[in-house]
Amino acid sequence: MIKERDSMLTPKLIHENLHEHHTQVLQLFKQNPWLIPVTTALHIVPVAIGVHGFWKSRALSKQLKIEREKTKQLALQQVDKVQMTMADHHCQMPALHHLMMKLHSQH
Repeated sequence: MIKERDSMLTPKLIHENLHEHHTQVLQLFKQNPWLIPVTTALHIVPVAIGVHGFWKSRALSKQLKIEREKTKQLALQQVDKVQMTMADHHCQMPALHHLMMKLHSQH
């Protein structure tokens, strides 16, 4: 039976395992040098996609902020137009005024 203490990973054991792995990878690259550019490309492609996505997201976020500000400005202009129209109108309740006019014209 293996003792729990013997199965623990110690820094020395981790270092030895990493050194063994690196040695195997170096031997593999020495035997197959064509793997170097392929492996490099496999590592660069996800990074490039991530960077592109980050910049695209940033640009779209900025564009969204601009569009929101335009929408706010248009809404404020519309409110100003409605307020000016209401102030220019002689009756503050135009629907009520038109209803009363219809009632009087029917008699």
